[in-house]
Amino acid sequence: MTRLQSLLHDCAGTTAIETALILPALMAMSLGTFDVSRMVARQNELQKAANEAGDIVIAANPDTQSKKDTLKSVIMTSSGLTTSKVTVSNVYRCGVTATFDTLVSACSGSYSTFVRVVLTDTYTPFWNKFGIGSSISYSVTRQVQVS
Repeated sequence: MTRLQSLLHDCAGTTAIETALILPALMAMSLGTFDVSRMVARQNELQKAANEAGDIVIAANPDTQSKKDTLKSVIMTSSGLTTSKVTVSNVYRCGVTATFDTLVSACSGSYSTFVRVVLTDTYTPFWNKFGIGSSISYSVTRQVQVS
């Protein structure tokens, strides 16, 4: 047997070569799965905080700025968001229109009052450090009619 034939039949080290070829793909898939699960979990946390805010608005109408500030504080505590990422405000629906106005003076006749809670956040995935993709922006809005 010639030297070339003996090299062709030699199987030593094939496991190491196969592992070296497959391992990067498996690691990328594992890290991707981890990051996607964290993104979904964060969206779920924000949805829960918005639902909690809706429940609080139904239970105790935040009709003063002090009550709105307390509601905002509760949302910030439950979601881990900063002040700039939580907004609590009144919006108005004039008559039977489908749109909302931020000023009650925009309504000439009857109107309904809603409390709007907006939560925003940004998540930067791990793979972004390698120049792949970009940050994910979240925005969750709840509007609850109070009158």
